[in-house]
Amino acid sequence: MFGRPILPKQEKLIILVDSRSLNDLLANGNHIAKTILKYSTCEPFEFVRSPVDTDYSELRRLPVFIQRYDDKGNLTSIDIVTDKLKSMTFFGYKMVDVEEIGKHIYKKQLLTSEEREAILLVFVHSALHVRDEMRVMTTSNKVLLSNRIWFESHFPGRLLNIATVEETKEVMDLFAKYRNKYYISDHYTINKWGWYWYSFRSKIPNYHVGDSILDAFASRFVYLLMSLDEIGFQYYSGANNDTMETTIYHFNYFISLISGIFDALAIRTKNQLGIKFDRDSIDSKTSLNPKAGKEFLKEVREKSPNLRQHIMKNIHFIKLIYDLRELVIHREMLHKSGFEDTTKKWKANFITVNPNIVDLITQCGDRSQDYEPMTIWGLYSATPGFCFLEPYHFSKAAATTLVSFCNTFLHLLGFGDFVESVEEQGKKDIFTRTMESFREDSLGF
Repeated sequence: MFGRPILPKQEKLIILVDSRSLNDLLANGNHIAKTILKYSTCEPFEFVRSPVDTDYSELRRLPVFIQRYDDKGNLTSIDIVTDKLKSMTFFGYKMVDVEEIGKHIYKKQLLTSEEREAILLVFVHSALHVRDEMRVMTTSNKVLLSNRIWFESHFPGRLLNIATVEETKEVMDLFAKYRNKYYISDHYTINKWGWYWYSFRSKIPNYHVGDSILDAFASRFVYLLMSLDEIGFQYYSGANNDTMETTIYHFNYFISLISGIFDALAIRTKNQLGIKFDRDSIDSKTSLNPKAGKEFLKEVREKSPNLRQHIMKNIHFIKLIYDLRELVIHREMLHKSGFEDTTKKWKANFITVNPNIVDLITQCGDRSQDYEPMTIWGLYSATPGFCFLEPYHFSKAAATTLVSFCNTFLHLLGFGDFVESVEEQGKKDIFTRTMESFREDSLGF
């Protein structure tokens, strides 16, 4: 979802649930839909759903908004009744306009009842959004998602925050953390450091405590997860000069941490495999960077061909990080560039990147997204030959790639799944039970 000022507002995030969409997702066993609905009674969130029949208790327990019509069939108001309060919101849109927008969106002259219901839901969301509250509408309706920016810049207009369930889960997590609420599950909160530690251990199960180099690897990874969320806080605080500067501050650290993680893996590899080479006393020569670590990597090939093959498989990612680190630490740093699309009414904090960086990102498996103009890794080209990079999208993609790379790397060094080994020994303790809860029910990355 496009960066917008969701986080700095009220103490509650109000989530309007498209009941028909979520019902279908639950019917298909969608885990993310089940997860976000588990949090419906948690303090930072307030859920309300559209009036659609459902067999799922996760949906049935949510408050349903009630549509009031006059004798001419015009929707006049929306009522929401909960255990704590009752509210009524006037519906100021004309049903004929809702119908015309539906025909435009669906590109047909005769709408089905479900299509009309979907368009009306957007207008209901807009009417409720008039109140000074931050709202997100969660749906899997592809037509609504594909046109979410059109709705905001045309009719009904205003910031609507129409989101997928994946985006909703991400926003819920950052909204809670922004208010110092760190959820392991819907009924279990923990301190900040503890949350990120469990997050790291769930993502890198092949990490084992006790080695000083790997412990440094673990610390850097925890800080990396923290910095990722700090970038996310800025992304969902809206694009402006302040959020741009703070984003770059954390992004620079993020890149440095990944290169430090690479270095820790290289040192552990050298120690474990007993690698010797000319000038091996120079620390910078023990590196996954193909430029600095040429002799080291040659010896890795001799000692562990599978590990060398794994490094080669990820060489574009490794080069990308070291090239960005060179810019951040030693050269001209990253060039900031705010961007606003005057026709589609969205804006973002970007950095400009050279063709070499673009090529490396592309070779990391980058691809387009269904509902956003930027790619999975955050690339956006406004004009031919000139490319922007959105830091939060890049950081999420880089962190995802890093998780896979590091866990396989440790496996090839001979480290098995720590939690799995503990469970096999029948030693399930508070750590392993908490890990199970985190993996099953936690929000966020």
